[in-house]
Amino acid sequence: MTKLKSFQIRALSALVAVAVIIALYYFLNVLGLKILVGFAVVVGIWELTQILFKDESSKTTRLLFALAALMTFGGTVLSLGTGALVFSLSTIFLVIATLLQHHQSGDLQRMTILHTKASLGLLYVGLLPAFAYRILEHNHGVAWFVFLLAVVFAGDTLAYLTGVLIGRNKVMPSVSPKKTWEGSIGGLVGSVLAGLICWLFLFPEQNLSPLLVLAGLAGFVGQFGDFFESLLKRVANVKDSGWIMPGHGGVLDRLDAVLFASPVILAGILLLSYYSI
Repeated sequence: MTKLKSFQIRALSALVAVAVIIALYYFLNVLGLKILVGFAVVVGIWELTQILFKDESSKTTRLLFALAALMTFGGTVLSLGTGALVFSLSTIFLVIATLLQHHQSGDLQRMTILHTKASLGLLYVGLLPAFAYRILEHNHGVAWFVFLLAVVFAGDTLAYLTGVLIGRNKVMPSVSPKKTWEGSIGGLVGSVLAGLICWLFLFPEQNLSPLLVLAGLAGFVGQFGDFFESLLKRVANVKDSGWIMPGHGGVLDRLDAVLFASPVILAGILLLSYYSI
């Protein structure tokens, strides 16, 4: 497949996704966006379970992880304090379950790896998407949610185009062979430009500088979300996390940067509200 054809498929798939988001908001308002986040969490948990526990034969381990991730997401949606408690209890529960299930094998390294995978997995598909959900709970929550998506997707798109056109120098070839410094810089520019556009149309009453800083920081952190998922896939020896979005792969392939950027945006909202910048 040529690079042009690949980009066309990615663009068409992205347009369909945008149309779905707009339709959900038009017909169901904020509830539609919350349903979308919930759907993404369920699919993301399934995808991550296939990646993290690809070589794990025990269906019990996969089921317990999926339930713990759902509980972590649900608890964090209720409140950040409840989320921290549920995350801690879920992590402890998975540690106990793993020890009880695998201690007789005497394979300490395997048990340690399972503990690490479970903890990282709960953070990745339990806590992080709940922060995106909680953004919708704030004043002007829909506008901030649009800001989050715009900053990440604009950065991702410009990073892809810049990388394809002029990318030469690899950033982390052992983790993500196609990512270049040129693309990364282009992505940051795209995120800041998206922040500027959002300021013009969504937050004209806000000071511009803090919003641009927040956009750039979210875009920067979001790029590491992309690297993190690439690392998981390379270790598991899979190309895509799923198949739900042609040209993009699975939900995690499309939302990896959004997951990492969500707590950054939420922290920015809280800081801007507290200091009234």
